Amino acid sequence: MTTPEKKVLIVEDNAIIAEGISKAISIENYTIKKKLTDKIKDAINLLNTHMFQLIILDLSLPDGSGLEILKMLNEKKVEKNVLVFSTNIHLKRICLKYGAYAFFDKATDFDELVKTSKSLLLYS
Repeated sequence: MTTPEKKVLIVEDNAIIAEGISKAISIENYTIKKKLTDKIKDAINLLNTHMFQLIILDLSLPDGSGLEILKMLNEKKVEKNVLVFSTNIHLKRICLKYGAYAFFDKATDFDELVKTSKSLLLYS
């Protein structure tokens, strides 16, 4: 019997946070393939070439705002589970308007991000 495979894109400019998320969202009896990037251009290229069940997105990136990715997915009418993980909590309503599944504050919500990520991966 083969183990189910899920693909996750983590767009985060802090390597320690990205690795922490990557390790924390492992699920027993599942193969979770993770792509990590800290650039919008790279994320868009990955989204155009891979099917991801989950995207974890920071908003403050070296080459712009993660909102650009949300807007692109929204404009293309692409149904994706996007979890925004950011300190820019004043942008929560805008992120949800552009199709984010949920918004998590980096200062307080790491455990909730992980819990929601695992749930979405198990049931997507």
